[in-house]
Amino acid sequence: MNISEMGISSEVVDANFFYIDIVGLSNPLLSVTKQREKIENLFGIVKSCDAFKSDDMKIHLPTGDGMVIGFLLNPQLPLELGTQLHRKLRLYNRSKESPDDFIGVRIGLSSGPVFAVNDIKNNQNFWGPGIILARRVMEMGDNWHILIADVLAEKLIPLRGEYKKIIKSIGSYNIKHGQAIRLYSAYSNEFGNPEPPPKRDLVAI
Repeated sequence: MNISEMGISSEVVDANFFYIDIVGLSNPLLSVTKQREKIENLFGIVKSCDAFKSDDMKIHLPTGDGMVIGFLLNPQLPLELGTQLHRKLRLYNRSKESPDDFIGVRIGLSSGPVFAVNDIKNNQNFWGPGIILARRVMEMGDNWHILIADVLAEKLIPLRGEYKKIIKSIGSYNIKHGQAIRLYSAYSNEFGNPEPPPKRDLVAI
């Protein structure tokens, strides 16, 4: 969606980001057909979640093996989308007989500014620190992690008593360019991964 269509005059906006990819999708043993099937099924499940269907203004971009969604108003929606999606994915995976059909994901949440930029076909896209940080947070995760950058987690925790129970600090992690950020992990018996991800430096690309 174009910024003008949202009724926002500025070309730079702050958003709360949900960044997801499918774990293991690049496995060379998976056929191209199976890879495409997993991507399409993931997109369908995301679109079925109430948080995605909310009236909040949002931007969304495909990323190949996943997507990034930016919610412009409500900082709770990225987390709500992550928890709703995990519940639906667990039901989806239970319905499958072959592990090759399972969909595992890792999710990174953050917030920050992005700007509008036209691509080579003159279509409007978005890029900037908010999306980049959400991607870096996601890349620190393993299967079923819902990781949250401190900038968003510290906004969420005071909002609802439930968040204090499910959002846990897991310490400082180094991301690209040696930047250290404090990460949080969201989990319960129904979603997330209670094991903290290993600390590892990202390869600069």
